[in-house]
Amino acid sequence: MSEANSDKPTSMVTILLVDDDQSEHLLFERKLAGFSNPAIALGCVEDIDTAVRFLENEPVDMIFLDNRLTPRMDFRETAPKLRDAGFTGPIGLISSDITGDYFQSFPDFGVDFRIGKDEIDAQAITFIMSEFLGKRFENSCDDDPN
Repeated sequence: MSEANSDKPTSMVTILLVDDDQSEHLLFERKLAGFSNPAIALGCVEDIDTAVRFLENEPVDMIFLDNRLTPRMDFRETAPKLRDAGFTGPIGLISSDITGDYFQSFPDFGVDFRIGKDEIDAQAITFIMSEFLGKRFENSCDDDPN
């Protein structure tokens, strides 16, 4: 009984931000505030263990993962923990500086994309959702006979 109608808002997208800086949570929330199609629910956690527990209890469509989390962990340690917890959706690596050589190996650790924190705005988030979640929202159900 699902209706595919592009004039209606698509279902809710849940994004999890994993960043140990509370000010980043507020900034990200402000950048997402204007979204209505799709509507976005934002979960924010400060460490990888809390992120894993969040994933156990809440459905998440996409994760934005800060490169460095306390205590001294980078994405090469944290992203695999999210994958080991069963998360199969897109993981985006965010950092103030993504120019280091080790960022080139991000796919090897289960990360789908990387973006500088200074590049994140509504347009970038729209593009990322379109690239990584777009097909999911094009039709409610391709098998509907109507």
